Amino acid sequence: MFILFFFCPSLQAVLFGAMRWSCKSCNYSSRNQRTLIVHYKLKHCHQARNCPLPCVYADCVCSFRTESSLKKHLTRDHSQARSKQVTARLNCELCNFSETCSDIQYFAHLKIHIHNKETVKCPFKDCSFQSNVYSTFRAHKSKIHHLCSFDNFRENLCQTFTQGTSNSESTDFETLSDDLTDLITDNYVEDQDLHDLLQHKVASLLLRMQTSLHVSKTTTQEIINELCSISSIVEECTPKIIESVLIKHNCAVNSAVTTAVTEIVKKANPLSFLSKGGPFGSEYKRATFVKNNFKVIEPIEYVLDASSRRKFVYIPVLKLLNRNDVLDKILATEHREADKHLSQYKTYRDSLYYKDNKLLLSEDLRIALGLYIDDFEVCNPLGTSKKKHKVCAVYWVISNLPIRYRSSVQSIYLACLCHSNDVKSYGYGAILEPLIKDLEVLEQQGLYVQKLGTTVRGTVLYVSADNLGAHSLAGFQENFNVDKFCRFCLASRQDIDILEVKEGGFPLRTVEAHKHDILELNRHQLVSLNGVKGDCVLNRLSHFHTIQGFPPDFMHDLFEGIVPRELSLCIKSLISKQYFTIDELNSIIVSFPFKCTDKTNRPKPISKYFALKKSIGGNSHENWTLLRLLPLMIGHLIPEGDKTWGIILDLKEIVELLASGHFSEETLAYLECKISDHRCLLKEVFPNFHLLPKHHFLEHYPELIRRFGPLIDFWTIRFEAKHSFFKRVVHNSHNFRNILLTLATKHQLSLAYHLDLPSLFRPDLEVGHTLVVSPDALEHSMKQAIELKYGNITLVSLATHACLYGTKYSEGMFLSVGHTSGLPDFGKLVKILVVSSKVSFIMEPYQAWYIEHLRSYELMKKQSSELVIAELHELNGYQPLYPYIRVGKLMVTPKVFLLH
Repeated sequence: MFILFFFCPSLQAVLFGAMRWSCKSCNYSSRNQRTLIVHYKLKHCHQARNCPLPCVYADCVCSFRTESSLKKHLTRDHSQARSKQVTARLNCELCNFSETCSDIQYFAHLKIHIHNKETVKCPFKDCSFQSNVYSTFRAHKSKIHHLCSFDNFRENLCQTFTQGTSNSESTDFETLSDDLTDLITDNYVEDQDLHDLLQHKVASLLLRMQTSLHVSKTTTQEIINELCSISSIVEECTPKIIESVLIKHNCAVNSAVTTAVTEIVKKANPLSFLSKGGPFGSEYKRATFVKNNFKVIEPIEYVLDASSRRKFVYIPVLKLLNRNDVLDKILATEHREADKHLSQYKTYRDSLYYKDNKLLLSEDLRIALGLYIDDFEVCNPLGTSKKKHKVCAVYWVISNLPIRYRSSVQSIYLACLCHSNDVKSYGYGAILEPLIKDLEVLEQQGLYVQKLGTTVRGTVLYVSADNLGAHSLAGFQENFNVDKFCRFCLASRQDIDILEVKEGGFPLRTVEAHKHDILELNRHQLVSLNGVKGDCVLNRLSHFHTIQGFPPDFMHDLFEGIVPRELSLCIKSLISKQYFTIDELNSIIVSFPFKCTDKTNRPKPISKYFALKKSIGGNSHENWTLLRLLPLMIGHLIPEGDKTWGIILDLKEIVELLASGHFSEETLAYLECKISDHRCLLKEVFPNFHLLPKHHFLEHYPELIRRFGPLIDFWTIRFEAKHSFFKRVVHNSHNFRNILLTLATKHQLSLAYHLDLPSLFRPDLEVGHTLVVSPDALEHSMKQAIELKYGNITLVSLATHACLYGTKYSEGMFLSVGHTSGLPDFGKLVKILVVSSKVSFIMEPYQAWYIEHLRSYELMKKQSSELVIAELHELNGYQPLYPYIRVGKLMVTPKVFLLH
């Protein structure tokens, strides 16, 4: 413990070197690596996923979730022994593998051959050992060659290069890891500052246990009591231990010194905060400390009916928006999202409705909010308590943030919780009243932003919801079998089987017509008029209107509506044609070699009674994966030209188009054409099939994209992920008494914990290991590609895995870049290149043929050995594709439409 340095001056060694290590998050610097790491942990609240520990070297982009991983990285990649770094190009005798890599990567490659039942020879000189059992091979290397390096490899397998590292002052972490003199000489932290930092860290841990790990208050108190009991035993033994240490080092034993050191050790012990007299000794003390130090915005209970004790809870939106850390996120990202694209629809800012909004269209900074409303069950929906505790939740997001940040569950905030039955009894007007008052203040007065020296106004841009929730809040009919069932037009239920939207037979709803319907409805005391039941309470806002504020949700329309229904219809037909049986199809699904995220979202076997249910079941992720990969699963069993099969293929292509976040007028025209063709083919093959209301909504999509922007910006898939937090809280608390306040309080504590972290979001770039090499050490094609892209650069960093903006990229994946004759080109990811913290992809070009029958691409390696390098913005789509070998051919099937 560094405090002992004050009492043993002889232990204060001379500092090792004059180099200073700088923090990547602030202006702090130190002569000691270890001190800098302690600084990261204390000041920047290292917390695995969102706040990983960065490498201390300024030119290294690696980051790690644990200190031990960082220590291994520093020892392995930045030690003094590597000030003259030796890299090697290693070859494999069993295949054409020849790469610049580490010995660990090389033996990982040999492991693949051994798993394929191939016999592998030991790569070291003068060794005749060989084996096809990996455990035996590994044991041989560990026992016989544990001190060997590249120099001991057989000459035909290894070519070594020696080069200087990018930092000539590299320092060995092992040497400095125990050197704590900087903690004193740098005046790292004052005693009181350290005390406060440690106290806050302990409070943060306890808060994390309660909110993220869902440890109950009772369990937390039991853990604290046990730790205090253990600590008291240690405290009794501390004076004797200190005396024995002093005697061992020939120091004079003085009771006053022993007592003083004992008191300092006791004070520096973090467990002292948990004692009965400490700030965290009881639940009340912990709650008070969190409330005062973590800026918790507490939920407010409102009474709907005092006699029946009906209540709801509201979390003030303005209080959260007034926080500097929230406003800073808006200011930091606003300039990135401000660009508008002519004749392109890339964000909501390119939409017609946004351009009609006079408040948001202002050149001054404006806050655009997105709302979400949905009901969810906190109990088993099939159990005896179903609907008894059904909850209606209202969430909100800051739409100014890029979509990759808005999709983070932590950036989805809670506005309101109420019982679903109370919505029907008291109406949205009563429940949303405090929210609307806050939004009116935001519209009319705004928030004062000190950094800008002015007020910033804002309003609600949209409300995301499933069709039932949208119609309920917007004031439309909630029964979709009524005549005027559509919130976008005045279509009649019986006409949607006869007329298409693109033919212009269904007049679109307008703001003026809707206002007229509301007036007539109220004047004549009608139950409904043109599908309108009443006014939306959000229309009280000056810059929001029902007609322009409820975009469609293609997750519910497609993946939980049209896709399972049409797949059921088509699979039944294909089985009747004896192309396969349901058992054969399920066998194919179970045995299909799903990869990466496809494996996570792999579809379940289809029920034998799917035809009676008129649905294949499954959730959104599973149905999307099944639709995308079904052509690779059973396409070879279906004759070309089969019209039933054509319905599935058209539906697959429509989903790819809608999942895209980028549209042009040409793309929208193509989407409109595909939807029309799909409708005609569906009616031709199944003439007795009646179109669902969701089929009609789908026909509106091309025009709705023009009006709202890309629909993926508004889909509810991430909002629904928010429900899982509340369900888990109920599951772990086993308490249904005042459940709304319990859920809201736990959510606000969780939000306070996450806002206390340096970032709500994962880092833009996450790399676990890089190999820093000179291009001269690389094979000719890779060296040539790097020189063509970056000129005469001396050192580059190569990685096999990286996570960029939340998307994982690995060797062997395929990316689409460029196009030839109107079709996208593809490349196999060979290495991930990092230069000046910017990522690009080294790819091996592949020829692609579009297989119409599978709506997928067949790939073949080009004869040319030239590699290409592309940056993220140059790709046709950021999603990596996983190759599948089907019927002897290498195939990829896209997730989104690749050309625009």
